[in-house]
Amino acid sequence: MRKQLVIGVYLVLTGGPLFAGLGYSLAYSLGLTGLLNEGFTLHHWQRLWSGSDALLSLGYSLYLTVASLALILPAAVLFAWWQYRKGRGGLFHKILFLPLTFPPLIAAFAWYYLLSPGGLLSRASFQAGFTGGIGDFPRLVNDAWGIGILLTHLFLIFPLFAILFAHQAEKERMGELEAISRTLGGSDRQFLQGVFAPLLLKRSSPLIVLYAIFLFGAYEVPLLLGRSSPRVATLFITEKMTKYNLLDVPVGHAMAVVYTLSVITLATLLLRRGRFKLFEV
Repeated sequence: MRKQLVIGVYLVLTGGPLFAGLGYSLAYSLGLTGLLNEGFTLHHWQRLWSGSDALLSLGYSLYLTVASLALILPAAVLFAWWQYRKGRGGLFHKILFLPLTFPPLIAAFAWYYLLSPGGLLSRASFQAGFTGGIGDFPRLVNDAWGIGILLTHLFLIFPLFAILFAHQAEKERMGELEAISRTLGGSDRQFLQGVFAPLLLKRSSPLIVLYAIFLFGAYEVPLLLGRSSPRVATLFITEKMTKYNLLDVPVGHAMAVVYTLSVITLATLLLRRGRFKLFEV
């Protein structure tokens, strides 16, 4: 009974504000509340989907999420494999904890001053004679592909998964599994691809889903290193809600509803046991 009470209180404290905000945004987007409400209307939803801006924002957020994880997870698995082969410890393992102390905004500033046309890499390239000026240096920040954003995400999140996978590999007693693989005639590559990597990814799948949600809702890094168009969904919502045009506020709330329902639906599908498995061993 006490356990159920604790769970109930937890759900109220965590889910209550979320669904209260969702309900308010839904009511605002339907013209039922807000400064300019005139009664029920779908006009704001029609405005949201009348152009391609909303879909581009959602698609760009999804692209950055998938691309970031596609860089982070293989690199973290390979680091765990290297640690498994050579043994844990060493200077590099300790250095990995350093990026975990960086707030996203500070990390974004650091990478901006490193990668921007007037940054450290551009100046070093000019001094070395590789480029003739700022215009010759490739665009690595505020670019359409989000290279600066992806590198910053890699810097911030790779260490966490690298450390996690290294500890997970030790916990799963990979030595015994490798011995079985050897007995069956498996090579190092087959063990890595067929057992080591899938097992680590499967054990960590809930955390991977949570970080996918975190990346999908990233704000500070895309704000500094991204472009004004396309922009991520969180920036789209913020701009609509905080700009001077009050007619855009309901559109921002409509986008907030779409964003929230998308995240809830995706997380529910991915985390439901027995219905959807991220990785198979």
